[in-house]
Amino acid sequence: MKNLMKKIEDALSAVSFAEAGEHEKAREIIKSHKTVLLAISDTMFDKNAFRYALNTSQRVNASLEILYMTEAGQERRGLKDFLEEVRKEGFKFSIVMGKGCVKKAILDYTDKRNDILFVVVGASLELNIGCEVHERSFTKEWKNLRCPLVVVSKNDMPPLTA
Repeated sequence: MKNLMKKIEDALSAVSFAEAGEHEKAREIIKSHKTVLLAISDTMFDKNAFRYALNTSQRVNASLEILYMTEAGQERRGLKDFLEEVRKEGFKFSIVMGKGCVKKAILDYTDKRNDILFVVVGASLELNIGCEVHERSFTKEWKNLRCPLVVVSKNDMPPLTA
């Protein structure tokens, strides 16, 4: 019931802003309820996954959040170039830095959020980056991921070496 009341309150707020000519603010209120999560690591950088997540976010009018798994000081140049390209297009996004197992980070992140439509990754191999052997299997928790998982690459590539 609380969730329904929150949606109604947000809808009424959006209508009020739209009536006052604040169309962008109205869109932000409505848009804040849908998010596409892109999970990527500095070990496997797939620009196609970025492009897919960005284009899909724009099509479904969702915000884009990037869960970027890296070790300190290991950020790849490709990420910085891509983020600059996204900024030039004027698309708003947020980036969250993480460490450790990609799969566990996705589970932890999506478990706290109801607004994530789906998670995008570049390759299924990327899910196991940073994971201990016991974390690599599809556990009960992983099977209960709260949203769909989209794997962009057709062929899994081995991780890049540093």
